[in-house]
Amino acid sequence: MDFVKDWELKWEDALKLWSDYVKLTPAKFLFSKSEEKTEGLSGSFAAIRLLDHRVLLSVEQIQKYKLENYPLEILGHEIGHHVYCPGDLNDQAKLIYLAGLALPKLGHLTSTIVNIYEDLYINDHLKRYNHLRMEEVYQRIGKNEDRFWNFYMRTYELLWALPSETLTEGKVDDLIQSDASLVCRMIRNFPNDWEKGMFDFASICFPYFFKSDGETIQILGKISSILDTLDAGKGMAPPSGITDIEVESEIFSSELGSIKKRELSPTDFSSICNAMGIEADISDIVYRYYKDKALPYLVPFPELRTPGAKEEILEGNDLWDPGSPLEKINWMESAIRSPIVVPGYTTVEDVYGETESQEVKMNPIDLDLFVDCSGSMPNPQTSLSYLTLAGAIISLSALRTGSHVRVTLWSGKKEYKTTSGFIRNEKEILKVLTGYFGGGTCFPLDLLEDGYKEKPKRKRHILMISDDGIDTMFTQRYPKDPRSIVKNALETAEGGGSMVLQLYNPKGNKIVTEMGESGWEIYPIQNWEGLIQFSKKFVQKNYVRNQILHQTNS
Repeated sequence: MDFVKDWELKWEDALKLWSDYVKLTPAKFLFSKSEEKTEGLSGSFAAIRLLDHRVLLSVEQIQKYKLENYPLEILGHEIGHHVYCPGDLNDQAKLIYLAGLALPKLGHLTSTIVNIYEDLYINDHLKRYNHLRMEEVYQRIGKNEDRFWNFYMRTYELLWALPSETLTEGKVDDLIQSDASLVCRMIRNFPNDWEKGMFDFASICFPYFFKSDGETIQILGKISSILDTLDAGKGMAPPSGITDIEVESEIFSSELGSIKKRELSPTDFSSICNAMGIEADISDIVYRYYKDKALPYLVPFPELRTPGAKEEILEGNDLWDPGSPLEKINWMESAIRSPIVVPGYTTVEDVYGETESQEVKMNPIDLDLFVDCSGSMPNPQTSLSYLTLAGAIISLSALRTGSHVRVTLWSGKKEYKTTSGFIRNEKEILKVLTGYFGGGTCFPLDLLEDGYKEKPKRKRHILMISDDGIDTMFTQRYPKDPRSIVKNALETAEGGGSMVLQLYNPKGNKIVTEMGESGWEIYPIQNWEGLIQFSKKFVQKNYVRNQILHQTNS
């Protein structure tokens, strides 16, 4: 174990392989199996952890493969994962997704293929620009007759102009030679844009994991010993900003068709998180997904603009009347006018006028949002739900302007979930929005009845997102008259009410027509995608136009 101290001294030199300005916490050496298990290092002699940007090293396995004399090669490689490829959790997530597209039925190997792909870029950089002995590291690990391992090693032989069988076992066949040549071109063509080659690389790797009868081949031990990014995201929250991913291919473009940009579903996003070792609850994953989807659409929510109180402005002086309070006399001005003060003759007082205040008080309108979650609605945890997305866009926009939001997800009778009143906690709001019942349809009238017995301190806008099932607001059996309860809520809220409804025949639904006549703004849509356009129009009508009118009139 004497090599450990030498490796620690080489840490700064390893950082400088990438830049004089790179700063990372020194590598952590693990001296036993129990330490490796605690830190999450399994199978490989080295690994990275994106949570704390740490490099982990197994002392026992470094000795096993006799790698004690290669500190710069191994430390430089692990640092490369942090600063070069992938660099961060988002880039890792994108590579995981692109590899998954090319590896149907091999989802368990996605992280492995991504790891190997990243290693090619890092090792080639260290070999070409820093002249390190990267090939000797693989010679220490040893050769293998496995076809995939030979394809991988042959790629290095071509990249570094090494004689055949320097790293490979036996003579490689024409298919391996062809595949290695293609990958070699990728590494050289996309050194700073490796996402472009991920789909093609994974597609090339795909056949190596199948036997002639279609049975999948298990990954071999030699490969597992070099995998250092399998659980790179362990302990981290789900990544952000990857709801849409650009897919490019130079070789297998026909398999992608005309679709270049792929829109991830919640299921895709969850699979990516699992592949990176992120141990998050499904509610946290879906929360992150819908927040990211909503962010590009966020706009200000309706709010009232109230001018501040008028301000006094000094206009001059006037003669002080003896009947006025004594404290109103401006003694300085009176003495300037006459050194002899004669009350009522030489004394003066200040005269004030009024001017409009430049202050404008913002009075946000709170949002009371009801989202239908009956069996006719999509499950937001498995596929993209435009109801959930529209609710997220409007709710987050409301929070931006200081509004409080109550969200209610409803389905059958007494089957609903609501936030703990009107709140400003976006995570709690989105966790309610991303839930799912999938049952019958019965609007929760008791929430309208209980919530609007008294006039709220701030005005509220009541927004319904549903379909024909909204008619249960009037048609259900309830101890009190449903229409009077709804009317009272709308009048007490004072901020208006809107219903965006998927209706196949908007004019043929008498109940919906009645709701429109009773004061509700009805927005019929043909499909759920129309909710995004509704979200924009909703804010344009209620906020942007009113703000322009206010500025013009003032």
